[in-house]
Amino acid sequence: MSFNSLSNIIEELKIQAKEGIPLLVEGKKDERALGELGIQGNFIKVSGSGLKLFEIAEIAAESPRVVILTDFDRKGSELAQRLADDIQGLGCHPDLLFRKKIMAITNRYIKDIESLPRHMDNLALEEFPMGAHWYYYH
Repeated sequence: MSFNSLSNIIEELKIQAKEGIPLLVEGKKDERALGELGIQGNFIKVSGSGLKLFEIAEIAAESPRVVILTDFDRKGSELAQRLADDIQGLGCHPDLLFRKKIMAITNRYIKDIESLPRHMDNLALEEFPMGAHWYYYH
């Protein structure tokens, strides 16, 4: 539940996104949440695209590497694994490490990517009880 650890992961994700590594998320709310955290980049959304999972994997595999950030529930885990298998089969490296790190740190306090900004705010209040907002430390 460490504010600093989660902040470091977010900073790493910002760098990956700036370097052009696609971020595969479930939907618009996840993209919006990552944007609130200052992560801007090439988002590939699973929901709302009208494409089948393998077609999404083909789009993702156009890059040599893709970061998979699906939700932390059972459905999100199954989705992450299916996408990772398809993406890897197409010769691209699916990066699940960021997802695993976030899951380990949030330790079941949140179940999805869209909850990250609020969770960061809550952690910031615990870390900086005098009211310093975590955004100032990015």
